Amino acid sequence: MSRFSRDYELVITLLNGDVVKITPELRVQFEVTKSIKGALNNCKIKIYNLNNDKRRKLVKDKEDNRMRLPFLFKAGYDRLETIFKGTVLEAFSEKQGSDFITTINSLDGGVDYLNSFTSKTVTNNDTKNILSDMPNTHHGKITPRKKLIRPKVLVGNSAKLIEDSLADDETYFIDEEKLYIIKDDEVLSNYIPLINVETGLLKTPTKKKQEITIQTLLNPAVKIGCLVKLESVTADWLNGTYKVNTIKYKGDNYGSDWSMEISCLAGQNFKVI
Repeated sequence: MSRFSRDYELVITLLNGDVVKITPELRVQFEVTKSIKGALNNCKIKIYNLNNDKRRKLVKDKEDNRMRLPFLFKAGYDRLETIFKGTVLEAFSEKQGSDFITTINSLDGGVDYLNSFTSKTVTNNDTKNILSDMPNTHHGKITPRKKLIRPKVLVGNSAKLIEDSLADDETYFIDEEKLYIIKDDEVLSNYIPLINVETGLLKTPTKKKQEITIQTLLNPAVKIGCLVKLESVTADWLNGTYKVNTIKYKGDNYGSDWSMEISCLAGQNFKVI
């Protein structure tokens, strides 16, 4: 895809309800990391030469982690799809040469992850017992939980309690402000996008131990916790269907970057939950 077909939209909601919308007339550079491995999904975006009014509005101290500014970034080609949804962790502007550059760092689920607290006794292992204390995090797909033999006391950071409840073959993550808990042999969808030269494969895929790394043009159809099918001419021994563990997006609508690096694992008989 040429850089002229790239499109994006960034929407940030301020405390007073005002919305700051940024569109492709301005240059943006972004890096997004999304993973099923438990760490919070994160986005770093640089916006070039915002007007003075918007620069003044987009200021947030990293230490003020209770200040919730919703952040939505969409990107694509002919159709925009969500790449990242979360809240602003910090935002600031600085002058570099002739440019004013506004940097925004965001986390998905960050406000609840950092601030939520649970204190209750429960008689079942329903994840909603904890999610009720995480007001900005919604219920995604959750693999069935083990039944409790006796009442259980839950006290502490809500996200940490979820992490402590996992079995050895389970992982949790927050994606687009929804909580997911899946087993190693489970995936979130039966849709399997194809990656080959025609759909954007950029380099020869590689394998290190059990992990396959694929570099391709930005493709919003590829999702963490879901499957992807690889068809490579130069590494045909790696062709197959894999579960996506991590995606690292990198883009610059005025430069050469508009790509993603996908880390995934092979498996058999994946079940859709």
